[in-house]
Amino acid sequence: MPKKHHEYENLTRIDYPKVEEDSAVPPLERDAVRHEARAGLEAIRDFITNDAFIRVLGELYDHAPEDRDAYVRSVLLDPEALRARGVIVPEGIKVQRSQFGDRRPTIFCVTKLMRDGVRKVTYTFDNESIPASA
Repeated sequence: MPKKHHEYENLTRIDYPKVEEDSAVPPLERDAVRHEARAGLEAIRDFITNDAFIRVLGELYDHAPEDRDAYVRSVLLDPEALRARGVIVPEGIKVQRSQFGDRRPTIFCVTKLMRDGVRKVTYTFDNESIPASA
């Protein structure tokens, strides 16, 4: 049987520094993780719901789904292109490409690294979640 090709299988992943597989994850108490995760998601929410970022999302979703990858690479991953559109990415937040093992159609995500330097919270934007404007 021929191997299925998936359009997202060759994404370039831009990520925080890798941790060796056998490295221990720095311990955090459950309440600390819960608090930081909530705070991280709230910081991401505040960033992705500001007027300038909403305008950029509008530009992205005005493109046909097959053209969105190029827009993500040329605008969302380019700090200068974002600044030109009035989007300032806050310290500790990163706009990046990502790929998940379940092959969901994520076109980009916004992440916030937790203070342990390993864990992070992520909000993803999927290609199929919003249709192109007519």
